[in-house]
Amino acid sequence: MHIFRAVTKMRTKVTRSKAGLAPFVTLTVLWPLCAQNPATDTHQITLERILAQPSLSGELLQQVHWNPSGMRVAWLQTSPKSADPRSHGSPVAEIEVIDVSNAQRSVLVSGDKIRAALEAAAPPRHTEDDRRHPAPPPQLTGFAWAGDRALLLITPTSLVWLELDSGRTRVLVSGADAITDASPSPDGRFAGFIRDHALWLTSASTGETRRLTPAGSNELCEGEPDWPYRNDLGLDRAYWWSPDSSKIAYLETDDRATGKYRLRFADGHESAMVYPLPGSALPVVRLYVQAVSGGQRRAIDSGNAVYLPRVSWTPDSSHLAVERLDRSQKVLDLLLADPASGRSRAILTDKNPYWINLDDGPHFLRDSSRFVWSTERSGYRHLYLYDTTGRELAQLTSGEWEVTAVDAVYEGSGDASGLVYFTAARQSPAGLPGIERQVNQVALDGSGLKAVTGQPGTHEAVFSPSAQFFVDTFSTAAAPPRRALLRADGSEVAAINENPAPALAGYKLPAVEFLTVTMHMGSKVNAIMIRPPDFDPSRKYPVIVYVAGGPGEQVVRDMWGGDTFLWLRMMAQKGYVIYAQDGHGTAGRGHVFDEPVHLRFSSQEMSDQRDAVFYLLSLPYVDASRVGIYGWGYGGFLALHGMLDLPIAYKAGIAGAPITDWRLYDAVFAERYLEDPVRNQDGYLNSMPIENAKNLRGPLLIVQGTTDERVHIENSLELLNELLETAKYPSVMFVPDRGNVFEDHEARLALYRAMTEFFVRNL
Repeated sequence: MHIFRAVTKMRTKVTRSKAGLAPFVTLTVLWPLCAQNPATDTHQITLERILAQPSLSGELLQQVHWNPSGMRVAWLQTSPKSADPRSHGSPVAEIEVIDVSNAQRSVLVSGDKIRAALEAAAPPRHTEDDRRHPAPPPQLTGFAWAGDRALLLITPTSLVWLELDSGRTRVLVSGADAITDASPSPDGRFAGFIRDHALWLTSASTGETRRLTPAGSNELCEGEPDWPYRNDLGLDRAYWWSPDSSKIAYLETDDRATGKYRLRFADGHESAMVYPLPGSALPVVRLYVQAVSGGQRRAIDSGNAVYLPRVSWTPDSSHLAVERLDRSQKVLDLLLADPASGRSRAILTDKNPYWINLDDGPHFLRDSSRFVWSTERSGYRHLYLYDTTGRELAQLTSGEWEVTAVDAVYEGSGDASGLVYFTAARQSPAGLPGIERQVNQVALDGSGLKAVTGQPGTHEAVFSPSAQFFVDTFSTAAAPPRRALLRADGSEVAAINENPAPALAGYKLPAVEFLTVTMHMGSKVNAIMIRPPDFDPSRKYPVIVYVAGGPGEQVVRDMWGGDTFLWLRMMAQKGYVIYAQDGHGTAGRGHVFDEPVHLRFSSQEMSDQRDAVFYLLSLPYVDASRVGIYGWGYGGFLALHGMLDLPIAYKAGIAGAPITDWRLYDAVFAERYLEDPVRNQDGYLNSMPIENAKNLRGPLLIVQGTTDERVHIENSLELLNELLETAKYPSVMFVPDRGNVFEDHEARLALYRAMTEFFVRNL
């Protein structure tokens, strides 16, 4: 879990509590020292520059969307704040487009046009004060193609229809009430959205708006994912248009019996969120189908479903494909359901003795009777072709590497022809499996496997609906991401965003080196090292070990690491050796590699970390008395184990948002790996770092956002209480009104300063 990975809006203003007291923040007073005299370099990077604009990571274009015909791709281009008083100093957004037929780039919708359209959707001005001091218009947060000739402009409170040929706009939804998850129908006649926890429809031609589902509430969501579904099961939206636009399938999520957690903010107000703890009641989910024209909703029989994490339609709109996952998350059924009768049948079952890692579901061919399915039954995720009777028609991929995404399916004129495009960790440098991501293709009969992209690094593809073109986002550990429009064979049509980040070249940033380290049982793990500029192997250097760890995480990747890695490289400039590795339990090397964390966290990971320390101490340039450890989230949890578990190899450590008691974590994640907290009580207890709080002997900095929605503050408070009882006094940094991710500049700068000064003082 990384500090700045998520994109959630954080509160930036700190106010006094109702009692008139300042929010509780304990900050250790630190002072800058030098680990040792770094090489003289007038181009050393600073924290202020890492977090300043323009970003050293460059600026990627946002909201990349293909039109339905696959001939144009558009994106949101945001410019710096406008001087136009009508914009109230807000950034200016426009929508740009490339036509794949001629590679011509143009402005599809100008900033002036967007501003005028959104001003019409602003809340009415009822009072004289409103008219004298009007609120700024809603800010464009997204858009979607509605057919090839219209766009849906999306703000947090409004929807505006824009006809591209005439330029006419129509406000469909406006007001002060928040709306989310907006999506136009495939035929462009309607748009769906969530308001007041229910699914609504609005007509593109008339603007008539009506609620399609029963009324929702905080505890009964109609077509809206609750917190566990959105954050742990990866469900961005909980309703699905049928391809013919006549019906909508949606989830009803009943959280009335599910546990709640209350976030308390600095001004005293509280906000409740759904957060089931391990072993407690989970959300009850039901799947319904509703005709757009109205009438009674139809319940889909999903048996005794605990989780329904994936739902999709067949291309002919005749059936729903529904994934059903049991509570143990070891058995996954694929159901095929009739939306007219509600009846369903299981067409295949995937079982795993450890746990099931979800993907994005089946990919149906246009005949609606065949689909591409991925499974980890071999120990690695691979692709298979099935029919709707559950019969396997072909195995498409195999080998000791994993498919990470199915990108598109291209079908030719005949039943036997066609290609599957997918991203995989197949091509990587010798001895470093899984550090790259490349786009590949394979025929539907399993023949003709070959790479589409080839430039070493990480590629992420967004294919056109026709699967003849794709937008490639590409980066390496040395170069920020860039975007290009490519043909399906990998040849370039046009550059979309070169993203040069010219300021980056002005700094003498040390390189990220990839290496392989052998563990004591003979297995090999991928690792990275960043050494100081003008490195001298005859000198002794302190080391910072960066740990991320945990299922689904992978830090050793040939990809741009953003602010976190810029900070690590800055620390290398200050004279530290930086080391990180992907031990057992991390992603990128198949299910066989992450299985060792089953039933107990930290045991296998810390065994690997101890081997890493032995490796580091074998290097003549490492100062054995000055090795530190740092991690965030799951990495913070491992950093605590590093500072508390005997034998202790680290002089100092930083634990950000650390999980200290998995019984306080959310049920979906914890039960997936640790299973039931009663049956596996020992596994939960042995995973808790606080059991060894008495062993703390080196400087420890704990950082925690007070309104962290994922790792609740009770984790840090429980640890602090245990440390106080054993007369141990760590440094603590509580950051008011921030969550698991710090996004605002002030909090990020304070955090990085505290971490930098902590290591400079203690290592």
